[in-house]
Amino acid sequence: MIMKNIWKWFNGLSARSRDSAIISGSLIGLVSTVLSIIGVSLEGVTNSWKLSLVVVLVVFAIAYFLTYIAIGRIFKDSIELTIGATAVEISTGNIFDYAGYKVIGCDSHFDTRVDDVIISKKSLHGQLILEHGKKDEIEKVVEEKAKILGIDKDEDGLYDFPLGTVIRYDSSVDESTYLMVALTKQKKVNGTVKAYTSMPEYERTLREMWDQINGMYVYNDVVLPLLGSGIARFEGASQSNDSLLRCMLCTLNSSDLEFKSTLKVVINDNAKELQLYEYKDSFKSIPGR
Repeated sequence: MIMKNIWKWFNGLSARSRDSAIISGSLIGLVSTVLSIIGVSLEGVTNSWKLSLVVVLVVFAIAYFLTYIAIGRIFKDSIELTIGATAVEISTGNIFDYAGYKVIGCDSHFDTRVDDVIISKKSLHGQLILEHGKKDEIEKVVEEKAKILGIDKDEDGLYDFPLGTVIRYDSSVDESTYLMVALTKQKKVNGTVKAYTSMPEYERTLREMWDQINGMYVYNDVVLPLLGSGIARFEGASQSNDSLLRCMLCTLNSSDLEFKSTLKVVINDNAKELQLYEYKDSFKSIPGR
């Protein structure tokens, strides 16, 4: 029972803590084996098993501390993992600085009114329209997609696409390709338009998004932000950046899709608290299908 409780406690530690302990214990075991081979006994040197135990514990603590620090520094800004047969990179930075097809979360209207009311100027959607694209070009590809899907404008003169719809936009401004995804709905709250979704809708949106992106990425790397962070409001309860990232990775893992290129998830300043190392081995023992 005691060993079971210790094992349960150990598994409850962070991946960084567990791996630091395993690496440190392995190093001590290796040193002990080498000393035994050459005929050196620690107890023989210290003349006391108690003092030998103290020495081992001190060495373990030092090794653990150094390993813990090293892991934190090495994996502070990026990690690589494999989900199913798809290579995934998670890193920190600005999505617009990365090469590849860039995914931008939008509302279901693919609105272009960047006024800090409908669309925030600081959001990726707002930055795409103001700095990396042209409003008329975006409205044109949205209209073309609406015709293909047979969607008419509503009473407000806007198209309303199903969540998860992906529209490709090739910008003439920075010559990049953007995959705009309908991530949220819009509704008025106290006279103010808010972007919203729910966790079940978010999961369904991601599954539809993965499927559509798989049909249009043509072997280019796909660069995604932490979808749902920032301006999106979740009905029922707010969602942490950790839960959003895990949901993105889990829906990819549970899909039947295999990307031949690399999926790059780029974390911005709003999610710096994420400990990237904790995601590194999350899907090693989880079947994707």
